[in-house]
Amino acid sequence: ILYIMDNIVPPCAACKYLRRKCTKDCVFAPYFPTNKQENYEMIHKVFGASHVASLINEIHPSQREIAMSTLTWEAQVRLNDLVHGVSSIIDRLQSQLNDLQNQLAIAKNELASGGFVPTFAPQHPIAYQQLQSNPMIPDTPINDGYLTAQQLQNEAQRFASTQTAQMQQTQETHTQHNESVMTVRDKKI
Repeated sequence: ILYIMDNIVPPCAACKYLRRKCTKDCVFAPYFPTNKQENYEMIHKVFGASHVASLINEIHPSQREIAMSTLTWEAQVRLNDLVHGVSSIIDRLQSQLNDLQNQLAIAKNELASGGFVPTFAPQHPIAYQQLQSNPMIPDTPINDGYLTAQQLQNEAQRFASTQTAQMQQTQETHTQHNESVMTVRDKKI
């Protein structure tokens, strides 16, 4: 019996893993060739073969390659962090985005005030429109909705003094509490 080389198709990573014969109509073959065995195993472990196969069939052919690489990445991240998965990465990127937006707000405030760089700026300065719900910031818009450098500096100083007063009050409360505990303890002894 002679075997024709054209009919022998190496199995894709999925068919090899599932120990089945790979056909030319295999939905996994274009995205998980034999050399991407680890990628398929991760996806199979996290999502399951039948789910991935139905997903491939539902997606437009032009988007399948991107979808499979995204699923591979998400499976890898989930296996590395079983509890949080991709949400930890999303949270970290969201935090970086917030920091960049805050830096942009500082730059806009500086530009709006004529280039004056305040000596003290709050840790997270933001646009006036975002501050309207905050009672610590005044309700008067200036310079297209941004605080002037002087207003920013005044509010930063007011905020710092409020924080200091709150810290002192907290310390006094703790001291009073500790004294009352000591008094109760002394009475028991």
